[in-house]
Amino acid sequence: MTQYAIQARDSEPTGYDTPERHTELHEQDWNREKSTALAANEGIALNDDHWNVIMYLRKQYLEQGSPRHARSLARELDRYFVLKGGSRYLRQLFTGGPVTQGSRLANLRAPANTTDLSFGTNF
Repeated sequence: MTQYAIQARDSEPTGYDTPERHTELHEQDWNREKSTALAANEGIALNDDHWNVIMYLRKQYLEQGSPRHARSLARELDRYFVLKGGSRYLRQLFTGGPVTQGSRLANLRAPANTTDLSFGTNF
C-alpha cells in the first residue's frame, strides 16, 4: 500500500453507524455561538445563507458519514445549491472554500484532500 493510500485510509473517521454519528456530534458541544465566534475571527458575518450551508453539511455527515474526498462533497454542495448559483454562490459565502471553511464552521472534520497547496486550491 502506498503512503498516500495509507494516509487517506487513516484520515477517514471510519464508517460509523448513524446512532454513533449522532452521539459524536452531540458530544462535540457545538452551538451557533461557537460557529459565529469562529466565523467572526475569520472575518465572516454569518447570515441565513451561511447557516443553510452549515446545517446541510452537518445533516449530510449524520446521514452519510464523512465523505471520502473533498471533491465529492463539493459536487454534492454544488448540486444542492444549484438554484442559488451553485459553486459560485458557495465561493462568495465561504471565500476559504465551501468544504474547507464550511466544515470548520460546522465543527466537522474536513474530508481528505481538502486543500492542495501545490495548486493553491481549497474546496
